[in-house]
Amino acid sequence: MKTLIKQILIDLISLTAGIILPFAFAPFNLYLIAPLSIAILFLIWFKSKPLHAAFRGLLFGLGFYSVGISWVYISIHRFGNAAIPLALLITALFVILLSLFPAIQGYLLSKFFSKNRLSGLLLAYPAGWVLFEWTHDWIFTGFPWLYLGYSQTNSPLSGYAPIFGVYGLSFMVALSAALIIAIILYKSKPRYFSLIGLLLIWALGSLFGTIQWTSPTGKAINVSVIQGNIPQQLKWNIAVLAPTMKRYRQLTEKHWKSDLIIWPEAAIPLPLPFAKNYINKISTEAKQHHTALILGIPVQGGSNKFYNAVIAAGTGHGKYFKKHLVPFGEYIPLKSLFGHFFKLFKIPVPNLVAGSTKQALLSANGILIAPYICYETAFAQLVRNDLPKAQLLLTVSNDAWFGRSIAADQHVQMGQIRSLETGRYMIFSSNNGVTAIIDPHDRLIKTIPRFKTGVLTGKVYAMKGKTPWVIFGIWPMLLLSLAFLIIAFISKNKEK
Repeated sequence: MKTLIKQILIDLISLTAGIILPFAFAPFNLYLIAPLSIAILFLIWFKSKPLHAAFRGLLFGLGFYSVGISWVYISIHRFGNAAIPLALLITALFVILLSLFPAIQGYLLSKFFSKNRLSGLLLAYPAGWVLFEWTHDWIFTGFPWLYLGYSQTNSPLSGYAPIFGVYGLSFMVALSAALIIAIILYKSKPRYFSLIGLLLIWALGSLFGTIQWTSPTGKAINVSVIQGNIPQQLKWNIAVLAPTMKRYRQLTEKHWKSDLIIWPEAAIPLPLPFAKNYINKISTEAKQHHTALILGIPVQGGSNKFYNAVIAAGTGHGKYFKKHLVPFGEYIPLKSLFGHFFKLFKIPVPNLVAGSTKQALLSANGILIAPYICYETAFAQLVRNDLPKAQLLLTVSNDAWFGRSIAADQHVQMGQIRSLETGRYMIFSSNNGVTAIIDPHDRLIKTIPRFKTGVLTGKVYAMKGKTPWVIFGIWPMLLLSLAFLIIAFISKNKEK
């Protein structure tokens, strides 16, 4: 009976450790929760048999993702028009699918690298975490959300981002968790060395954070970012089209002195050919004031197919078609299978097409801008492909899809890490927030309140130079993690 109660208690602790982890991320930003939560999970895995470790990894994942991505339900039910039971079912299945990752990870680490082996704990556990995060980048088209590294925007560990990227941050969080366990479990030299290692990791991160990897080129750029705050349930209503276009124009007219004016994703909910006269008029006015205007608008790409696009007008030049579409939200994978499902439950069928993987950067008064639409910001390699040529980063989004949830804050936090990795300013433009200007040290220079119509004005700089991460990308961290796994495995066999 005591054994059963103990096992249930450990299960509950696993679930709780997952539930508290989202509070390390924005908007809460309690970054120390991340290594503490992972330390609890690692300790449980380290002391559990493989099948128990898998089950407890599943419980951890259920707690983590149920809280961390609860906003998926809002998108599916409130704005996707799915009935409550269906929306709950789809959200639950998505959470379970993501929870399988820590379940499989727990099983493998417990089976091959536990048995109280310090080498397995300090090498295999952090490395395994990074490699499993990497699978989120590409499996099922990718969902790179809530990586451990994103929680460290206000942490001393953030100094590692320009060197190793978000995976490096995740590794340092996981290694910190493993060192905490080593300090608790071991005595004598292992304990002291683990303590020294933990302090050194955090001190070096703080030191690296003082390095200026890139530098401004040219004078400050005056920017105005328009937050139209059009309710999602009205955004595509034809009756609201004229007031929407009028609102953006009126908000813009007061800021023609800016060098760059930005409207968010699909600011004009009308395909480009039908909005041509409107765009031409406002583009002419922008040219007269020597201003570049960048805005989101659908562009027709064939019979009943459209690109989610960004265009530059006024003194700006270029178009950008979204490369990485949201599955089920913007297109249907395996349409022959899932298309019938959408029609059966009367869910609107998305019909967007992806843009080419190789597209020219936007130009605004001679500044080269790399644009991203919505969650493309989450894909680090996609952003890196535009560096070092890009001098300024821009994300336009419409996070109104997720209501008053924490999704928008999580989204902009990923933009903060992209700024750190690349040493570039990031302008974050959203229909109803978060609208922000981020500097190369991940600081939110300026924001305006969510769900408020307004204009964010500020200064940014075109940046030049390369961070180590821009030069080498994600592969050094992935190869280092793989090497750590191999070393831990060899060490285990030698101990035998």
